[in-house]
Amino acid sequence: MRDAVRWGKPRPKSLVLPRAEASRDLELLGPLYDFVCKTEWDAMRAATDLKRNGLHVVEYFGRKKDVREIQIPDIADLKAHLAKRGNSTATINRKCAALSKMLHVAVDADVLVKVPKIKRNVEVKTRFRYIDEQEERAIMAYWKARGWTDYADLTTLLVDTGARCFSEMIAAHWDAFGHHNGSVTFWTTKTNQPRTVPVTKRCREILARRRGLHGHNAGPFTMMRKGTMAVRWDAMQETLGLHDVTPHTLRHTCCTRLILGGVDVKRVMEWMGHSTITTTMRYMQIRPGALHEALQVLERGLE
Repeated sequence: MRDAVRWGKPRPKSLVLPRAEASRDLELLGPLYDFVCKTEWDAMRAATDLKRNGLHVVEYFGRKKDVREIQIPDIADLKAHLAKRGNSTATINRKCAALSKMLHVAVDADVLVKVPKIKRNVEVKTRFRYIDEQEERAIMAYWKARGWTDYADLTTLLVDTGARCFSEMIAAHWDAFGHHNGSVTFWTTKTNQPRTVPVTKRCREILARRRGLHGHNAGPFTMMRKGTMAVRWDAMQETLGLHDVTPHTLRHTCCTRLILGGVDVKRVMEWMGHSTITTTMRYMQIRPGALHEALQVLERGLE
């Protein structure tokens, strides 16, 4: 550039846009959403959910909404709209978090001076749904009666390992299972921390059988498709009347059985792969006997 000036030639155009020009389109919610998807969310494991939550916000305000016009009353209206549509408190919080992320990116691009305060709604701690042994037998009988052995096998593996259905168990390849199928390592997890759990006898038998039948596939359940599973799971719910039982319920079931069996909270936390012990402690509400055990310690002290 200095040589161009010295010889009286015109300066070459800068390849870097001025910040104001680069951020011009980000004043509108639609382009801002597209930008955040490309630069932030696409690279994240939860990309699909993050983008879906953000899209719901964009659909409410409109792609041509000037983000500088989104203020606290507008956010309150958004929350009311989502609640009216039947969104849970947790879902509303996640969609507001997506909006907050977009607005923070707008601040970084000098479109906004600051992000309006977005208060999280208090999420009521609800009881975890888990299945008892009778319900488990009913579900297994249904799968076997329909000839859907894959689903019977998957149900057992989910109950006994506590794995997340789609991102962990169905995604697991054969090399994730240890010697004689004695353990399974989930490399890609919600917390980005791999974990290894031992495998029960009945699960080892299932895996040995499936290796003989499906050893040519990448993993024991990798051939299963989410769409087909949704249809068959809905049919099972309708037939058995278990409308509140989802694949994730089986993860809750594993954790619940460990807690009810007296396994200490720290080991349950490691087994389930919870990032904090607070998550595991929420399951303690289902074990009233734990406090009675503590009471006996105090009673013995008075003898």
